Amino acid sequence: MILCVTPSPAIDRTARVERLTLGAVLRPTEVLALPGGKGNNVARAADRLGALVTTTGFAGGHAGRWLVEALEAEGLNPRFVSVASETRTTYVTVDAGGRSVLVYEPGTPVTGQDVEALMTLLGTALLPSATWVAICGSPPPGMPPDGYAALVEASHAAGRRCLVDAGGPALAAALSARPDAVKVSRDEADSVTDARAVDAVSAARALVARGAVLAVVTDGSRGAAAADARSSWTVDVPRIRAVDAIGSGDAFTAGLLVALDGGGSNDDALASAAAAGTANAETLGAGRFDVARQAELVSQVRVRRRSRRG
Repeated sequence: MILCVTPSPAIDRTARVERLTLGAVLRPTEVLALPGGKGNNVARAADRLGALVTTTGFAGGHAGRWLVEALEAEGLNPRFVSVASETRTTYVTVDAGGRSVLVYEPGTPVTGQDVEALMTLLGTALLPSATWVAICGSPPPGMPPDGYAALVEASHAAGRRCLVDAGGPALAAALSARPDAVKVSRDEADSVTDARAVDAVSAARALVARGAVLAVVTDGSRGAAAADARSSWTVDVPRIRAVDAIGSGDAFTAGLLVALDGGGSNDDALASAAAAGTANAETLGAGRFDVARQAELVSQVRVRRRSRRG
């Protein structure tokens, strides 16, 4: 079972319009509301790829109840800690050309008691049945600076492998606990290095030097790169006509985790991940891609491996 931890979930509202025009009244041709946040998006994509998933995090108010009910309706096994503050909403408007505008409300505040409740839930009920733990997204206001390190340490104490997808101080804290994998965007990788890496491979190697066992850095349409202590990889993705790229990084994470959880090599996992992220960009809404299309795209992804000295 893949356990997806989303400390800052959200109701994701996506509207498709013909054309984004500043100052105009935009009338959507399609509107989609999903329980979101990075970890929930990962869970949805992993579920489509055939994995058993459980979702957890903090949820509060009417929005939080809707989020949990919607996750339950999708079969994503929600086990959330109830908090006093209302769960946030994010707004995405995307046009026919793939251009988008994103508005994200601030994260829902939590208390020390809320964090303690989540750690107890993880330790007593969720980690024992997990194989991989994915800690995804930004920490909410009120979570301690070392909160993500504590989540990694709890996963390792339970004998579970752990992936982190975050940036800034949360990623820096997590790296100190040596996560089994990190999967981040190029900007997120740069947020914890002293100087901007010259390319995604260098960024991945820098994350390994900071503590990651396996580091994967996505770079949009330019593909991705990865590194561990012995090797590095570059990943070239096929060209497509994007509909909505939001959540493609989360679909990438899901493809990576499902393949690794099934015993696949890093090479195979990177190909599956890149295919999932690419297929996601062809569909409105995070993690709702066509599984047959993802399988088709795997053969079009080019993964190249070289030794650490290369």
